[in-house]
Amino acid sequence: MTLERLRELFAKEEPDIEILSSDEAPGSGRGDNYTSMLYRLEVQGRNRRTSQPWSKSIIYKVLPESKERRELYKSELLFRNEVVFYTKVWPELAQLQADGRPVFNGVAKVYLAQHDLIAMEDLRPKGYKMADRVKGLQLDDLRHVLKALAGFHALSLSLKDLRTETYAPLDRPETYARLSRMDNSGSESGSESNEAVQEALFRMENKEWYRTYYRIATSNALKMLADGLAAARKDEVIAKFRAFVDEKRFFREMCELVSTQGPLSVFCHGDCWTNNFLFIDKDVPDAEVVCLVDFQLTRVGSLALDLAYVLYCSTSGDVRKAHMTSLLQHYHRHLMSALNALNPSCTRDPDHMWKLLNDEMRRCSRFGLGQALDMLPISTCTSDEAPDLYEDQNTDDEEKAEGGYRAPPPGNAQCTRLMTDLVLELVDSGVI
Repeated sequence: MTLERLRELFAKEEPDIEILSSDEAPGSGRGDNYTSMLYRLEVQGRNRRTSQPWSKSIIYKVLPESKERRELYKSELLFRNEVVFYTKVWPELAQLQADGRPVFNGVAKVYLAQHDLIAMEDLRPKGYKMADRVKGLQLDDLRHVLKALAGFHALSLSLKDLRTETYAPLDRPETYARLSRMDNSGSESGSESNEAVQEALFRMENKEWYRTYYRIATSNALKMLADGLAAARKDEVIAKFRAFVDEKRFFREMCELVSTQGPLSVFCHGDCWTNNFLFIDKDVPDAEVVCLVDFQLTRVGSLALDLAYVLYCSTSGDVRKAHMTSLLQHYHRHLMSALNALNPSCTRDPDHMWKLLNDEMRRCSRFGLGQALDMLPISTCTSDEAPDLYEDQNTDDEEKAEGGYRAPPPGNAQCTRLMTDLVLELVDSGVI
């Protein structure tokens, strides 16, 4: 990010500002980000008219320098997906709120999004910060996140429904179909589109790419269950878990879970773990309490995919045991409120929506467990166990041969407890 590029970046928005210098630092630590490199830039300048000093903090994201890392993490496809979200999808969703119907605006302002660079506002100066990824999301955090997701999902549901003169000349349902690569019958269209969100990971052509990774993740999970389960239930629970992760069906089922379309299909965030939620840490009038970041895994699928992801991968079994129903009711209440605000003329039966939500949550709970094989070890590992994307070196031959840093970290004591509680929960509820 050269000074000349920074000047081009701010020329339209800040025409009176002369950019003089910038200071760069990594924008994330080890274990906080896996598929791209983030940098924080402190930009200094002055106002040409008043000669007053000016400064701005921005975050910019680029692909890993190593070609091997880009291939291992599917970084180029993921990066493209995020560019599509910021340049095509989010402008349409935000437009639904242009007439004074705000339900969710927790997306950072983007200055530039192209195939190799995304530059956006740094939310830290506004008071936003991440929760502790190792501790996960506590109850109050979860309520804020679920309210934010309810507003975000409501925008997609309204985009599908609205076909009124209020939004002329755009035909919103057709816009949704174009951006989701779905034709009007609900099936995928055959053509690739630079405007459409695509499933990045769970597609059958990636089965071999994932095979070694999930063999290691499954082996790690089985060790955790062997250590964490009481002897009286060990054989029963492990047998049911083995059936769930059977290599002949596991990846295919994950692909089917994300691709199934229905009345609750939306633009999902797709990567709902602790580090992708920023919380404001001070009282700012009219500020969004939660901002969502990192849309590289955005997908079109059931909104319950996002909910299962966050509830099974970013919080504890104790929280779910005590509050699962009330948390889903909290989400449902805010979803209905947002839908009514966006499109009062569209009558939705809250009881019917509650039934749909529960049915989808039960179906997508298996997706949440599949993601937990990956995310629980990642979220609970120490920083020195995580890959360092900022290392300026290529993968050596030994790393390539062994899968290297693509292998999930082994589970520690905390991960063992979280994994054991989750598998027991889903066995006892009959999900697996």
